Amino acid sequence: GRVIATAAMIVEIKFIHNCGKVGHIEDVVVDPAYRGKKLGLKLISALVDTAREAGCYKTILDCSEDNAPFYEKCGLTRKGVQMV
Repeated sequence: GRVIATAAMIVEIKFIHNCGKVGHIEDVVVDPAYRGKKLGLKLISALVDTAREAGCYKTILDCSEDNAPFYEKCGLTRKGVQMV
């Protein structure tokens, strides 16, 4: 078998919000030959659901400006400013 799509989520326990949890979605990748089949959407949806089930009060990710429209189609919204 071959991996055609993958993503990860890290759950961080914050000292604020009564030690609440934040889900961090990372490394979302879909093989170019399989794009357009909603695999990325399914991965994001599954990770957001998993974060909710884990008790996360929010789920976040960082992405490039070019990828923002994809994540907006997944139901995520732009919020805040990233400083590096």
